[in-house]
Formats: sequence, C-alpha cells, structure tokens
Amino acid sequence: MNHRDAENLTFELLETWSTFNHYAEEAQTFKNPEDVHQARIRLRKLITFAKLVDQTEEPIYLIWKRLMAAFGQVRDLDVQLSQQGVTSPIEQLFAEHLALQLQGKRATLLETMHLLISDELDRSVRRFLAGRLTKQLKRIDEKDLLQTAEKRFDKKKLHYEKVQHKEGKKRIQMMHELRLETKFYRYTVEYLRPYTDFPKSSVDRLKRIQTQLGDINDTYNRLERWRLFSVPDDQLAQQQKEITRLEKKLSKLLDQLSFD
Repeated sequence: MNHRDAENLTFELLETWSTFNHYAEEAQTFKNPEDVHQARIRLRKLITFAKLVDQTEEPIYLIWKRLMAAFGQVRDLDVQLSQQGVTSPIEQLFAEHLALQLQGKRATLLETMHLLISDELDRSVRRFLAGRLTKQLKRIDEKDLLQTAEKRFDKKKLHYEKVQHKEGKKRIQMMHELRLETKFYRYTVEYLRPYTDFPKSSVDRLKRIQTQLGDINDTYNRLERWRLFSVPDDQLAQQQKEITRLEKKLSKLLDQLSFD
C-alpha cells in the first residue's frame, strides 16, 4: 500500500480499537446484549488484519483471541436465550438452564476483561497498530491482501462443497471453518475496498453468505444444547421431539446454503 492509504487504514483500525473499548465498557453492565456483540465484531476485525500480515505470534494478538473467546461464549448464549420461546414446561426448564449458563459465562467475561484490559494494553495496541502493522501494510499491495483473503475463502468453500450430505460431523466442521473465513474475507474487503476497485456487490454477497452461515451455526448450537440438556423422564419425549425438529431445520439450512 502507498504511504497515505496505509496511514488511513491504520487510522480506521485505531478507531476500531477505540470502539471496541467503548462497547467493552458498556458490556460490563450486561444491560444490552448488543454491546457484547459489537465488541466482538471489533475484535474480529482487528484479528483479521493481524492474520493478514502474519502477526499471529504477537502477545496482543493472543490477548485479542482470549477476549474473543470470552465474548463469544456470552454472545452465543445471548442469541440462544433471545430465540427461546416459553410455551411449555420443558421450554421453561431449557430457558432457565440457558440463563444459568449465561450467568456463569458473564462472570468469566468480566474476570477476563479485568485481567487483560488495561491502560498498558491500550498503549501496546496503539503502538502495534501504528508501528509494526502499518510497516507491514506498506510492504504489501492491497490487491495481494485481497487475494490472500479470497483464496482462503475459496479453499474453505471448495472443502465444504466436497463434503457429502451423509457426513454430518465433517459437514458441520467444514461449515464452522467456512464461516470464519467468510468473516475474514468480508472484513478484509470492507476495510480495503476504498483503496481498490473492488465492487460493493462482493461485500453484499459475503454479508448474505455470512447471514446464512450464522443461522446454521445458531441452529446447530441450539441442537447440541438440547441434546445435552438433562430433563425429567416424563419429558424425554418432548425433548426428542425438539431435537428431531432442530435436526430437520439444520439439514434444510445446510442444503439451502448458496454462494451466489
């Protein structure tokens, strides 16, 4: 990238870090689940660029990954609870089960943030973004960065398409990997598109694919939680009914996944 473009991109990434800190602070009250979600998105974007320029051994990158895991566990349960209707005794039990798990994951997130987020971390991140990362960006052409992200996405897409429908566990594994690479590609494109002639339609396409994969992932997580949920003997039939419903929904969503 030329000097000006690299500096502009660095400014955008610094803003991303500042916005993460805002949402992370708000998230500590747990008044609005969207705060956790938005903080996690900012972390994912920062992690994307650290990967793009091969800075995954940096202590800051490892801290981002630890924070991402803690935010992710809370976010997953927030989504599950928000989608959980309560129209039967077993659904009430399941909702209470999720709420109890969420309480524990929130405590873990608070502990992780208090341990890792500090003024020293803020200074270190800013030095990293404005220093080593910027220097790396100046050595690499924007199109090469986009090609790297595109190749990673295409590789995972090909692996997913080759998996047979009957290979349930492998199909889910490939779906998870493809979902991560879709985010990686999307955020790369969104940040670099102003410096290239990359079409906006490509961003819209990646958003659609990411939404589909998100629905699949949420359904799979829900199914796994129902499978592990311990219920009284007199409600085993209702549990199995819900598991069967989710299995059918998951299979349908996987079949409907489109890359067009």
